[in-house]
Amino acid sequence: MTTPSDDGVTDDALPPVEQQRAELAETVDALARKADVKARVQDSAADLAQTARNNQNTLAAGGAAALGLVAVLVITRRWRRNR
Repeated sequence: MTTPSDDGVTDDALPPVEQQRAELAETVDALARKADVKARVQDSAADLAQTARNNQNTLAAGGAAALGLVAVLVITRRWRRNR
């Protein structure tokens, strides 16, 4: 038999204490991970390094294109100045 509590919720509707403890433990773990800034930064740096390793050709092409653009700009400005 279920009995209503003072707020009108029956005892069967409340989750068991063990489930509440597990949920609380998950919440505490999540907060602890979020508060560990050093570990989060290291994880982000490792992810970025892995992405760079996976995209070396793309990064090299982008760097070469940027270097070429800078060279063209420098040559064009010197040419215009000496004209």
